[in-house]
Amino acid sequence: MADTNQIGAVRYEWMAPEFARTERAPLWYIVVGVAWLGVMIYTGLTSQWVGLGVVAMVGLVLYLSGRMLPRTFAHQLTDKGVVVAGQFHAYGQLRSFWIAQGGQGPALNLSSAKKLSFLLTLQLGTADIEKVRTVLLEFLPEEAGRGEDVVDKIGRFFKL
Repeated sequence: MADTNQIGAVRYEWMAPEFARTERAPLWYIVVGVAWLGVMIYTGLTSQWVGLGVVAMVGLVLYLSGRMLPRTFAHQLTDKGVVVAGQFHAYGQLRSFWIAQGGQGPALNLSSAKKLSFLLTLQLGTADIEKVRTVLLEFLPEEAGRGEDVVDKIGRFFKL
């Protein structure tokens, strides 16, 4: 973890899971398993060996991701930046923020100022949303009205 001089004074902190876990019904596993098996057979019969390897890896990733349990992390908003699971992100590295109401509860989205960087999404859990918004508004602009990211919507639709 970064030292106190680097991260600044803590203004607000909360504990939240690493990601929102999606519960899948047994029918989901049956449908995905049958579809996966069908694609595996098709790629094997058409001698698309690279495709067969890719489909096998996708199946393995889906299986392993379904077994993962989210870890609980401490998140902090300081007067110099955001600490996410012990990793410090200075406000100068961030462009904006917005709070989206997803299917599993509210999430804080932080947009990076760096080109070709990913969106940082933090689960808010039981955090005081207005307190989070108030602290962040002192340092970053809010993209009001912006909702859940398209990738998150697609993932939630397919229960990935």
